[in-house]
Amino acid sequence: MSFLFKPPERNDRAFGWRDLLKLGPRDDPFWRTVRVRQLSFMVRYMPLLLMVMTLNTAMVVTAFANRLPDLVFLIWFAAQVGLTLLWIGRQSVERLLGVRTEPCPRFMRRLVLEQGIGGMAWALVFAVLLPIATPEEAGYVLALGLATIATMAIPTAVFPLGTLAMVGPVVVGLLVGLVVKDGGTKWMSELLLTGFVLLLMRGNLLSALSFLIRLRKDRQLREQEEVVRLLLNEYDANGSEWLFEFDADGRVTFMSSRFSDVTGTPIEEVIGRRWMDALTDPDAARPLADIVSRGQPYRDFLLAVDVRGERRWWSLSGTPKYGRSGELLGYRGVGSDVTEQQRATQRIAELATFDALTGLVNRRIIHQALADGLQAGTVALLFVDLDRFKAVNDTLGHGTGDRLLKEVAVRLRDVVVETAGHRALAGRLGGDEFAVVLRDTGADEAVRVGEALISRLSRPYVLGDKSASIGASVGMAVGPADGDTVEALMRAADLALYDVKGKGRGRVRHYDRAMHRQVEDRRALEFDLKSALDQNQLRLVFQPVVNALDERVVAFEALLRWRHPMRGDIPPGLFIPIAEESGLIGRIGEWVIHEACRVAAGWPRHVKIAVNLSPLQFDDPGLVETVRKALSRWHVAPERLELELTESLFLDERPQTARMLAELEDLGVSFALDDFGTGYSSLGYLQKIHFQRIKIDRSFVQASAADGGESTAIIQAIVALAERLGMDTTAEGTETRAEFEAMRRLGCGQMQGWYFGRPMDAEDVRRLLDRTRPLIEFVESGSGGGATGGAGASPIRAGRPRSPAASAQLQGEGGPSSPPPRPARHAPLRG
Repeated sequence: MSFLFKPPERNDRAFGWRDLLKLGPRDDPFWRTVRVRQLSFMVRYMPLLLMVMTLNTAMVVTAFANRLPDLVFLIWFAAQVGLTLLWIGRQSVERLLGVRTEPCPRFMRRLVLEQGIGGMAWALVFAVLLPIATPEEAGYVLALGLATIATMAIPTAVFPLGTLAMVGPVVVGLLVGLVVKDGGTKWMSELLLTGFVLLLMRGNLLSALSFLIRLRKDRQLREQEEVVRLLLNEYDANGSEWLFEFDADGRVTFMSSRFSDVTGTPIEEVIGRRWMDALTDPDAARPLADIVSRGQPYRDFLLAVDVRGERRWWSLSGTPKYGRSGELLGYRGVGSDVTEQQRATQRIAELATFDALTGLVNRRIIHQALADGLQAGTVALLFVDLDRFKAVNDTLGHGTGDRLLKEVAVRLRDVVVETAGHRALAGRLGGDEFAVVLRDTGADEAVRVGEALISRLSRPYVLGDKSASIGASVGMAVGPADGDTVEALMRAADLALYDVKGKGRGRVRHYDRAMHRQVEDRRALEFDLKSALDQNQLRLVFQPVVNALDERVVAFEALLRWRHPMRGDIPPGLFIPIAEESGLIGRIGEWVIHEACRVAAGWPRHVKIAVNLSPLQFDDPGLVETVRKALSRWHVAPERLELELTESLFLDERPQTARMLAELEDLGVSFALDDFGTGYSSLGYLQKIHFQRIKIDRSFVQASAADGGESTAIIQAIVALAERLGMDTTAEGTETRAEFEAMRRLGCGQMQGWYFGRPMDAEDVRRLLDRTRPLIEFVESGSGGGATGGAGASPIRAGRPRSPAASAQLQGEGGPSSPPPRPARHAPLRG
């Protein structure tokens, strides 16, 4: 009969049946709310209970008072009267004195005792009445007992302890009376009573369970609303945007204070006015008014306004609000002052011909010059890339880097004028990449110009009080032999530059058709990848994730590897983009999910498995079903599966993605936000998706451990945000003890990195888990060199908790005496 009392699957993760019999700690706010609501519920239905029980008492007295033993009648009647007077008196005192009863656990236990006394009194009556009743009276007594049980269950529907205290003894009394009366031969009555009680108890228990879940959700909702309110207040106080809202008539009903700061207009003067009247130039807003009149959303609508006599630009985004019947209620949205961005855009448009930093022509002019040269005859294209420029930029600063680029442009222009005169055009493509177009020039002359460029650009530079030395590499193509279109010629020169940079730099490389082999090689990899699954060339390795407090292994992240039969190990950074572009990511992703669940099925139940999802997997409508089948097939509890998502997933707010995430959450799996802080800038998705974990990118971890500063402040902000939103944090790329200790001090809950173990295959994971040690291991200090003796000594000091994963790592390669190289972390479905 377990099906009668098994809670719904989703509820089972929030509360168990044991929670229904708890009174909770005295000072726990949640359980205090539960007791208050339980007591309030019972008080509301107590008059009904007293009225029905009084009626039942009158029936018993009328029909059986002269047949009940005096002692039984006295005990039963005294209990009824006493409890009735006690409950009425308690309520009267509370109403007259205005003192509410504190529903502490002690009072609730006393209430259970009172309910038990009432139940036992009635049980005694039924146990005595049934044996002495005639067959006709026995049915009457049994019906009276069932009515008593049902009546007692109503006020205690959300208080299972009270139900058991009142109903339990009555059921026992009825069963005893029935057995004594007929010796158990009339089993139909006992069966009827048992079935009725089981159904009644199931209804009460499910009501109590729903009651607890509703209170928990109400509490969580209030906390989330408080977080949202604080975030909105912070946004309004410190953000550069303002929020607005207007009704169906176009009258402003809300405007945040930031609008007043931008325009100098008090909010009171704006509220109640039509939103177009609040603008200084309503005619400019006519296109926007047409959109609003059709009830359509708008995004980043650019609007010119005059503010205090100055021309400003606003960007407005709004979403329509609809009622239950589909009627338009108005709009809510956000506005921002984008004047500086607009001015920059206009400046860019003005400088469309020349590069603002160097004064050379830009890519658009280079394209046009190539097109003209191909149309007129022969044209040579030289791609010039600066060698070691990044090192100068990083060591001497961006200001010095900009001055270096300006000096490079001067030398580039001088060489072009000296060697080719009016037939040449020099330009900047971007960054440290330049281009030279030589009209009516053959390959030999182009090579000479390229060598002159390398010679001149490789001379030392004096940049104020600093000096720098760089080099240059040149990739060259001559059209129309190497390409008869602009795109083909630029691609050929780019392939030549790529080739020379891969073979030593500092030279001129002329394009040849053999360079296409690289492209063909990529196509071959794509073809081989299609059969890699069928030929068992793909495999998963697993990297441990440990608890920051005791360094205990709590999870493994699954990472995808490809061992090609001819080429050996192919880096994920190479084949994952191929899988995404070729459409193979869905099939590979399905295999990864099943394989990860298969391996995790043999682990201890407290160890979770983390699987990365590519944003492209959400194009597959069968993703949710794939996860469901994998969990079911390998009997892995949903809460053990953690799906890692990247911020790029939320760049396009597609309804399909939101729906699939909701369905995955309904399955019970958890979500982790990977590489947090390195991509998408908006935090709006943190309110839409219930993430259980934020993974801090290893770049912040390593920078914070090295010199603190901004990286430490960023990590502190992430940890504070995660704690406020009820999330945990994992520090990725923890490679040294110093990084681990730094992240633990900053409050990160979990750690992942080579310090705790390299990615390992399933068999190594099994061996690691098999030799699990106690969670806390105290290392004796002062004996055998202590914690600092020898190259192989443990970095964990005396009294420091040490995990099996850490212990295992300290015994093999990658220990603190020989730190591992910086790992190339590749997720299963990302490069």
